[in-house]
Amino acid sequence: MKKKLFAAIVIFLFLTVPGFAHHVWIEKENSTFRVLWGHPPEVYNYDPKNLKEVKALDSKDKEVTLLKKVEKDVVYLTSKSNVSILTALFEGGYIVTTPDGKKKITKREAEKSGVQIIDSFYSTQYAKGIFSCSQNIIKPVGLKFEIIPLKNPCELKVNDVLPIQVYFEGKPLEGVKVETSNHTDVGKTDKDGNLSIKVAEKGMQIILSKHRVATKNDPDADYLSYTTVLTFEVK
Repeated sequence: MKKKLFAAIVIFLFLTVPGFAHHVWIEKENSTFRVLWGHPPEVYNYDPKNLKEVKALDSKDKEVTLLKKVEKDVVYLTSKSNVSILTALFEGGYIVTTPDGKKKITKREAEKSGVQIIDSFYSTQYAKGIFSCSQNIIKPVGLKFEIIPLKNPCELKVNDVLPIQVYFEGKPLEGVKVETSNHTDVGKTDKDGNLSIKVAEKGMQIILSKHRVATKNDPDADYLSYTTVLTFEVK
């Protein structure tokens, strides 16, 4: 009986997702890029199979080859070329929000098990990291959901203002909330998808936005949930 109870507790903790603040982002350590998931600076393990796509561009906007390595549930990337921008597509899968938190199950699975459902969604996350200066970093790179800096981040200093534009499916997205490091809400985009953000401190800058779209005839989720993250360094 005790073994069954312990197993049930372990399964519950595994399925329950603590909060919805976790997201994917990219960091560089020496010459290696790490695709991380969690809530910076907290990093959590993830299934490398969830990382569906990674791409890198050099300063001339040319795609370069990446070498991929998995260690301790973290994906590491290297390239013989100079990487200006690196992007990642991460599939979080089906998630159900319950009174006890979020669980990694489908809506149908929750209904069958009698779980009370607040909402259900399929999570897709995009990350874009800027690692060297070029004029290409102030234009879209083609992500479905993307934050574009309208000023070169390499030129920024503390207290400078960075204008950004948020795109969804190739068009500016109006009225979407934007957050910065530690999930500080800095406002919503205007009719052209624009918003200005003040650089508060040195170090890695995280700019994040979320967007939901109602599903059509999907019995496993009510919404498609998209997250996009832009990171760069201010010295």
